[in-house]
Amino acid sequence: MKSGSKIFPFIIIFGLASPDIRAQNPSKPNPRFSLKQSIDFALEQNVSVENARLDEQAADLKVREITSIGFPQISASYGVSDNFIIQKVIVPDGSLFNPEIPKGQPLALQFQPRYGGNAAITVRQLLFDGSYLVGLQAVKTYRELAVKNSEMTRTQVVEQVKKAYYGALVSFERLRTLDAALQRIGKSLAELETLNREGFAEQLDVDRLRVQQNNLRSQREKVAALCDISLNLLKFQMGYPVAESIQLSDSLNMLVNLRALPLESGFDIRKRPEMQLLMLQQTGLKLEIKSLQSAYLPSLALQAQRGALAGSNTFSQVRDPAGAWFAYGSLGLGVNWNVFDSFTKKYKIQQKKIEMLKSQHLTDQFRQAAWMEEAHAITQLRNQIRSLEAQEDNLRLSRQVLTVTQTKYREGVGSGLEVTAAESALTEAESGYFGAVYDWLMARVDLEKARGTLLEKQ
Repeated sequence: MKSGSKIFPFIIIFGLASPDIRAQNPSKPNPRFSLKQSIDFALEQNVSVENARLDEQAADLKVREITSIGFPQISASYGVSDNFIIQKVIVPDGSLFNPEIPKGQPLALQFQPRYGGNAAITVRQLLFDGSYLVGLQAVKTYRELAVKNSEMTRTQVVEQVKKAYYGALVSFERLRTLDAALQRIGKSLAELETLNREGFAEQLDVDRLRVQQNNLRSQREKVAALCDISLNLLKFQMGYPVAESIQLSDSLNMLVNLRALPLESGFDIRKRPEMQLLMLQQTGLKLEIKSLQSAYLPSLALQAQRGALAGSNTFSQVRDPAGAWFAYGSLGLGVNWNVFDSFTKKYKIQQKKIEMLKSQHLTDQFRQAAWMEEAHAITQLRNQIRSLEAQEDNLRLSRQVLTVTQTKYREGVGSGLEVTAAESALTEAESGYFGAVYDWLMARVDLEKARGTLLEKQ
């Protein structure tokens, strides 16, 4: 694996604008984070998780909003009016009211004062509404949907933090190994230069080893930059200030010695938050259908009203609360029944049933996809385990070959070319080993995701 070629191809862009982490806050001690601490921090500080929590709070408020519809509703009103042109009531035979008017002649009478007022307070209590009762069940499902969406967000954040932490850890371990390789080559080069000056080694061998040293230095610079980028990505996924420095407390050896995940196929698909969301969506659609069906039933409400009317040809009497005001009150029971709506609800119910059928199809499809995803993840993890074992063996053999080659060279029975080739082979084996470790760790995360166990304690 070429240096950094497989670790987060998109973080290169993210890291270009980031300053050198090692140069920031030199006087401030760098906090140390284990993988678990990084995940815990992200579940508290990541913006996506925070927004998911806000969605949960909004869902709680929505539940209260719907529930409050069944509580008493109180309204109050007050108003005054100036009837500057008063509408008359026409009486066909004015002689009935005024004997001086000829019989059969109409008469316009005024029964309304110029100034009027009305003040009232109304209390309404819903007694029965089928849609409201179903709505109370629906808002609980709505609340559960918000919780499951929040859980899915946390799962995604855990996946991102794990992969970022693993990537950073592999990069730093690779950097440490390159430093050790440079120190080793520097020592070998010093010995070879001494032998060359004494006439026991060729200049060509010295040049070959110096070329390899230069290549390693160039490689180290790239890996050092990748370490900064990987750490920036980890902080970004955690919701940690990118401008501040952190250190990783876990070691790669600790992770390599992790207990193996079970590789037998079979898991509880209900642990997948996507499956839980699909099931809740079906429940919500059932409740919508039930709500539409309950709308065929009448609603019943109790209403009480208390108020006062005012009327006078003098505005001061209407304006004065102690003036020409006359109290009234009422208590009533109302039934509202939409008898016929031209089959509007019928067609809405049919549409919801179609949506329900589509949701069932999506659930069945996801169930198959989830099983296939788990099987693929198991296969990938098995392959990566075999690859890691092979790379571990290569690394062990390369170290042995280098030790033997150096010993032979010091004893005068080996060549400098063999030493250079052994050094190069060890560097390549180390690179292959770290690539295999990274791929194995990513495969572990993918299997945990496929089984819906990312939020479980490992």
